[in-house]
Amino acid sequence: MKRALTILGVFLLVAGLLFAGGAKETPAQKQATITVKYSDSDPPGGVRTEFLKNVWIPAVERETKGAVKIQDFWGAALLSAPEALKGISDGVAQMGFVFAEFYPKQLPLHQIFKLFPIGPGKWEVIRWVYDTAYQEIPELKKEIEDQWNLKIMLYTSGLPGAFASTKPITSIDDIKGQKWRASSRWVLEYLRNAGAIPVSVPWADVYMALQTKTIDGVLTNYDGLHMMKFEEPAPNLLVTKEIWWATPFLIVANKNFWNSLPKEVQEGIERANKFAMDEFGKAFAGAWERIFETQKKAGYKVAVITEEELKKWENEKELVKLHAKWVEENKAAGITNADKIMEKMRDIMKEAMARDKK
Repeated sequence: MKRALTILGVFLLVAGLLFAGGAKETPAQKQATITVKYSDSDPPGGVRTEFLKNVWIPAVERETKGAVKIQDFWGAALLSAPEALKGISDGVAQMGFVFAEFYPKQLPLHQIFKLFPIGPGKWEVIRWVYDTAYQEIPELKKEIEDQWNLKIMLYTSGLPGAFASTKPITSIDDIKGQKWRASSRWVLEYLRNAGAIPVSVPWADVYMALQTKTIDGVLTNYDGLHMMKFEEPAPNLLVTKEIWWATPFLIVANKNFWNSLPKEVQEGIERANKFAMDEFGKAFAGAWERIFETQKKAGYKVAVITEEELKKWENEKELVKLHAKWVEENKAAGITNADKIMEKMRDIMKEAMARDKK
């Protein structure tokens, strides 16, 4: 009996091994976990960074069924903002955040977004602008994807622009004669047209510049302002929902890395990207109000820009000149259809404003 049981046990063991050996592995089983280095120059705590950390990254890992693990580096721990474009292109990080405003020479066409100081306030319409611009102006996508070996994964947006001043401010006229910082060359031009003295200061140095009164104020996206606590040294705020922070916040992947991924992993990441952009509207919608109420409760002086002040800020007469200047410069750089690109972008923005009012 013992001999029979022993033979039976051996038979079952061999059969089990044969069965296991003959079973087909799923693609996920065959694929070892892929660790992806993600680099972001901003720290956690902002609307965008918290959304990526808590929604997008888990979605990537979920939709790839664990085949991808994101190793996230925040606050320029891996690549600083000026290093991100080349760093991701070179594969220092496989994925990361790129803000085109930091690269006016490398990404000149992307500066066109900032040439419209007034824009839509709803994420759904802002996303429509980005989707439509990349579809109808193919030169935009080529500029970053073909020239820099990158793939655009998804995009989000900053909250509308807000003014933070060390001095009292209730209207655009209050910035006249004062030193103001902004990130974009074109926004610096808007400040100049409004009578301010435009000043370039690195993002990481803005808090100290405000604190030491090296500058009188900063104009930046409302969530970035609050995340960096600029209201502490500059407690006088002028805000609105209509000064859109136009340039898309791009999340990109190194194209060589992307092309090396199995098809099912690519499809999973793309599902996660779409899910994230669909969900971002929820984070975007209530963030402005939360920051506004938080600042008022904290005792900061917060004024809202009137419609009349918005028209003054847009300064249509001077804006036409800036559009012409952008066209002229890009034509001189070899982009022969720069005027057509500007014309197309004007049409897109006109439609966007109509959609935003519905």
